[in-house]
Amino acid sequence: MFRFIAIASVVVLLAGCGSMPDRDRNALIGAGVGAGVGAAIGSTHGNLLAGIAIGAVTGGVIGYIVTPEACYFRNNLGEIWQVSCEDRRIRAAACFIGHAPYNLRQVSCTGRPPA
Repeated sequence: MFRFIAIASVVVLLAGCGSMPDRDRNALIGAGVGAGVGAAIGSTHGNLLAGIAIGAVTGGVIGYIVTPEACYFRNNLGEIWQVSCEDRRIRAAACFIGHAPYNLRQVSCTGRPPA
């Protein structure tokens, strides 16, 4: 019975990850990797559960903070909007790519931005 519950939990977890936003998925992956590293470090120092907990929290926070580059465009009113990188913005005044609105690099608005 325990094996069935464990397999069902893994299936639900993996199915849920496919529909998660990128930031939540990065946090979950970071927490998993952090828990693994924390377990390895904690087992050598004799406190496995504390290592898992500290590693999971640290990895989750780091995974949540790290963001991939996003695409932004500035409309004719001067407003900057984050958009999907696959969108074509024909009427945009300027298009940018970067990690945050304060750290942008201008790109052409006519096609997909360079990867």
